[in-house]
Amino acid sequence: MRSPILSSKDLLIKAVAVSDMGCVRKNNEDNARFTFLKGSKFNFIAVIADGMGGYERGEEASEAMVEQLCAGNGKDHRNMGRNPKRWLLERFSKANGDIFALSQKYGETMGTTCSTLLIWNKRLWCAHIGDSRIYMFSKGNLTQITCDHTVVGMMKRSGGITAEEASVHPQRSVLTKAVGTSARIAPDIFNVKQRVQKGDRFLLCSDGLYDLVSDAEICSIITQKSLKQAAASLITTAKEYGGDDNVTVVLVEITHKTEEQYEHK
Repeated sequence: MRSPILSSKDLLIKAVAVSDMGCVRKNNEDNARFTFLKGSKFNFIAVIADGMGGYERGEEASEAMVEQLCAGNGKDHRNMGRNPKRWLLERFSKANGDIFALSQKYGETMGTTCSTLLIWNKRLWCAHIGDSRIYMFSKGNLTQITCDHTVVGMMKRSGGITAEEASVHPQRSVLTKAVGTSARIAPDIFNVKQRVQKGDRFLLCSDGLYDLVSDAEICSIITQKSLKQAAASLITTAKEYGGDDNVTVVLVEITHKTEEQYEHK
């Protein structure tokens, strides 16, 4: 039997979500949300989605994705039981069907990325599709724990190009997977295998952040004591570099502090 990744009874979760239209776009197609489940301080879900489509269609797609994962009633979340993977797959599939049906209705392509961090019964799960990202920050190291579903991501994983080449490649934003663009999807759903401890942080972000802000800069900013300040600094830095896309971040911290467990902006 596997021991739980999160075992200490005094651990709590703090989180903050911030989204900004950026400096160029006229609307915000990103959506992000987090919520504590079943009234617990340690069953938790955070979601970020970056929509795409015609006028306001991207916003509609990303909102539908976030609603599907976060807005379910308590009974729906309790249905996770001992099989969070199945629950996540069902939620992704339901959102995919809804968005795909809308795209057929409107006669235009709609879709969204989605990266989800779920803490359930003291284990961590990720469910992911597209090129939004989840990073883990632990002991001074920043590690991307999701895989970019892009043409360039595939090229990088096969060794065809370097990480440096990938960061400036003209096709770096061309998706190979998204929610709502086809009748069926296959999201990545997996346990976080690294052991999590007090002080560890998770960053969920859209490409509007990491396209402009390097991992080294993100690593430096994310160490700020206040999650709210760190999130604001990430947004500000992306905008200082041009802010040519919507930029959204969710920061989650595993902590033992009792005050200010969550912040929302």
